[in-house]
Amino acid sequence: MNPADIKHLRRVAGANNRYDQQINRLRRQKKAISSIEQAVSNSIKNVVTDNVSSFVIYGEPQSGKTEMMICLTAKLIDSGFDLVIHLLNDSIQLLQQNLERFQRSGLAPAAKNFADVLDPAISLETGQHVIFCKKNANDLTKLTSKIGRIKRRVIIDDEADFATPNAKINRGEVTKINGLVAGLIGSDGIYIGVTATPARLDLNNTFDNDNERWINFPPHSEYTGQDVFFSLNGTQEFRLNLLPDHGDGPKYLRDAVFRFLATVAYVNLSSDDEENFSMLVHTSGMKLDHRADRTPIEEVFQVLGNINSSKFQKYADDIKNVAQKCLGPIILSEY
Repeated sequence: MNPADIKHLRRVAGANNRYDQQINRLRRQKKAISSIEQAVSNSIKNVVTDNVSSFVIYGEPQSGKTEMMICLTAKLIDSGFDLVIHLLNDSIQLLQQNLERFQRSGLAPAAKNFADVLDPAISLETGQHVIFCKKNANDLTKLTSKIGRIKRRVIIDDEADFATPNAKINRGEVTKINGLVAGLIGSDGIYIGVTATPARLDLNNTFDNDNERWINFPPHSEYTGQDVFFSLNGTQEFRLNLLPDHGDGPKYLRDAVFRFLATVAYVNLSSDDEENFSMLVHTSGMKLDHRADRTPIEEVFQVLGNINSSKFQKYADDIKNVAQKCLGPIILSEY
């Protein structure tokens, strides 16, 4: 048996083509890449060419920032940075969701949960590492202790406007998470905040970020966002129902569910194949408000699932009225 070609293996291991691999993956998936290429290129110019140590990447909600961060991480590793740490909101579900996205991308080295590298037997002093950590005081403390004095590290802070800014800056104090993230960055780390709402990071100058070096991550051509849903010229290609200036009782949420159910029924009755659809309800950033919103929605489905319910007739009539108002007489013939 011929011995392994060590020189060849070293060339393969040392090839800085991770970014190209990620871009090619997106091309194969028929995804738009121009915005990603622009954001990554400008970020690397900030970090590598101009030695900018703290800045923000901002873009529309749900516009593909996760794929951009995967490609940015790949480019940072290609550029010689040994440690890239991704910070996420304090949610195990969110961390796992984003971690799995990174792992499915085939990025090397594979992204790891911070808990998987805390074992003393695992050294971060050699090789390159991509680590995910929640913005949780206990987790940040452990990770900071683990990485020690590793240089050439980059902190990418997803939803950077949440928890990271120092809410006590006007009192001359430092919030717990802000102080811990600062410790993670250290004196020679690089901070990149990623968010759809960057104003707060600018207002209190989080980690001395340079707002003149902020990078806009423009949405792709097929993106549908606030400029479409809430067009300033008042022209929408969909039904927009606005709440009154006063009062936001459960009736309005039930009506929204009825409109959704009627529309889904119409779409499926008009097609040879039935499809599943999702309704997103997001009226607040508070967990208690989300629980309150869930109650009337669950009640609608409990009533409609029980033909003997005292409210079944009323809700059925409500859906019929909604269908007539929104979709016209065609629906009535199918009712």
